[in-house]
Amino acid sequence: MNAEQGAALAIVVCLVVVALAAAAFLSSAPSNVATYAVPASAVHASLGTTASDGTIALRLNGISDTSNPATSSVWIEFNRESGVYNYSLTPPPASRYLVANVTVTNVGHAKIPFSYGYFVLVARDGTAYYANYAVCNTGCGAQALKNGTLNESFASTMYVLFSVPTVAQPAQLVYTAANPPLALSST
Repeated sequence: MNAEQGAALAIVVCLVVVALAAAAFLSSAPSNVATYAVPASAVHASLGTTASDGTIALRLNGISDTSNPATSSVWIEFNRESGVYNYSLTPPPASRYLVANVTVTNVGHAKIPFSYGYFVLVARDGTAYYANYAVCNTGCGAQALKNGTLNESFASTMYVLFSVPTVAQPAQLVYTAANPPLALSST
């Protein structure tokens, strides 16, 4: 074997080693699927009942697909009222939109911070889906969505949208900013 053949063989061996190392790394890399484990300290409530941490109270009234005519008509009306952004109800391919109908109440005696971004929809397999968007009536939208606060005695129904794979089945809606978190069962 001459020097050129030896160099070529060394390059081929190096390429094979790099390819094998990359394959091993990619096969052991963590997936992009986020999971959420509801803390043991969370306040739990069944569908239609209220959970509170003493500052905020939430009641999950239901979760429905945006193909439900009642859900889509409320969504369209609240979008029109807000005049901020017209979020389409057409999901990306291989996905569907689920909308959580939640009653939000400030039970404290002062203004509190709020963000729909703290809602997590937990599927039956533990996969976590974070809120894409939320709508509510004009008074609610001005406080909760634009200013990020809930005034004293605030109470309103809010619709929180989640993009999920078509096979995902909701198990819980969790508000992670409450202390302790509020976990609302979807069934």
